[in-house]
Amino acid sequence: MTKESNKNLPAYLEKMNAEILELNFKTESLRMSFNPDEFFCHSDGTILQGGFVTTMLDASMAFLIMQLLDFKKVPLSIDINVNFLSSGGPKFTIAEAKVIKIGKSIAFSSAELFQDDVLIATASSSIKLKDFISKNWLNNTIGKNINIIK
Repeated sequence: MTKESNKNLPAYLEKMNAEILELNFKTESLRMSFNPDEFFCHSDGTILQGGFVTTMLDASMAFLIMQLLDFKKVPLSIDINVNFLSSGGPKFTIAEAKVIKIGKSIAFSSAELFQDDVLIATASSSIKLKDFISKNWLNNTIGKNINIIK
């Protein structure tokens, strides 16, 4: 993602330097990077706050669902179950999301969050699918440099 401010991108994703790196239609998976700073941490800026860990996992699952459904639906979390396996810090982070199942009105997804190749958290989510608005939103915001595999 470019350093330019993007009015269509939520401020928290911009501040985390979020970027979608890869979208794989074959495996129904997505890789996304974040670079959270001390703003997203507690304990003197050293440990990622759990809500922001959850946000990164949730965002990766949401962007995957939106793209796979060609932006015809927006994902609304019904529930999200997060397992915190190791503490993370203010540094480069990778989220890997995948689809478990997409139905007509409900989808199921999972994600893993890594720092320095260490798995720090996992998530699974049930997602309500609702009509969406803009098909090109991803490519015009957070996915400008996306690698799409079909």
